[in-house]
Parts: sequence; C-alpha cells; structure tokens
Amino acid sequence: MKLKVLDEIHTYDGCQMKPLWAHSVGVKGSSIVAFRGPMDVKDILDMEDVHTEIKGDDLVHFIVERFAHPATMWGAYLLQRLLVLILCEQLAGYGIKAVRTGDDVYVDGGKLTVCIASASASSEKIHCGVNITASGTPQDVRVSSLSQLMESWSDESWRELAQAVGSAFVQELEDIEQDIAKTKGL
Repeated sequence: MKLKVLDEIHTYDGCQMKPLWAHSVGVKGSSIVAFRGPMDVKDILDMEDVHTEIKGDDLVHFIVERFAHPATMWGAYLLQRLLVLILCEQLAGYGIKAVRTGDDVYVDGGKLTVCIASASASSEKIHCGVNITASGTPQDVRVSSLSQLMESWSDESWRELAQAVGSAFVQELEDIEQDIAKTKGL
C-alpha cells in the first residue's frame, strides 16, 4: 500500500471512485491518495443518498484503492471502517473528541465526514472527505469542520493530518500482512 499526498487542488466529483484513478496521478498499485479541494458529487453511489446534495467548498479527501482477488463490497466496507477509526484516533491527538457512527464521524453533533465504499472486478475503493470548512455544504445538514475545531489550524494543517492518517492506515495494513505471513493456517 502506497501513500501519496497531492500538492494540487482537485475537485472530488465521484470520478475518483473509478478503478485505477490513482494511476492518473502517478500511483500504481494499492494506494491511499490524499488531496485538498471542493466536493460536488454528481454520480452518487449510495442508493439512500441519490436525492441528496453532496457538496462542500473545502475538504481533505482520501481515496483508497486496494487490489484484491476477489474484490468484495464486504472488504471495501471493512477498509472504510478502519480508515474512519484511524481518522478518529488522529483527531484525538489534536484534542478533538470525535464520535463514529457507522462510517460517519461527528464532532459536537456536527457531521465532519462524507464516506463511501464500493468494489469493482479488480479492486476495493473508498472515498472519505473531511470538512475543512462548513462553507458550501448542504443547508439541511449540521456540519463540523476542522478549521473551527482546531485552534492552531493553518493553511498547511490539512497536509499534516492527511500524512498522519495515511501513514497510520498504510502501517495498519502492513502489520496485517506481517501477521498473515507468520500465522499457520488451520
């Protein structure tokens, strides 16, 4: 699993959930790619959200692609929950008490994240967006944002968080691989 934090601003519109998207930004193989940018999703994967606006002006985005044989929705959602738990752990390091409900993260009753997981014939995919600001988000959703939660928030804080979350995620998956490699089958 590789980690890449992009310097360029990208708009998350859902196309990043297509297989091999990371290849378009120079990453081959299983990866977690983080970037900053707005969100405006047109092709909504979650059938319960098809009539919902999924928007925001400024987020940290995590795109995970794990090549698996076979790739499964079960595996994608397990990876998603692991990523969200790692995000909560990292936020705790900043003194932010985050509460996870399924794949969503809330702080003080406000929704901090937008997440989806899916699978293709060759890979499991995850998107997790973390609000940097509440600007541009749907009016009917109570939102939390990193800029309001972190007193020391600066323009580069998103990169520090992205690196910390991504590194912890990669390390967790590497630890799992090591455990598998040393364990006898039944």
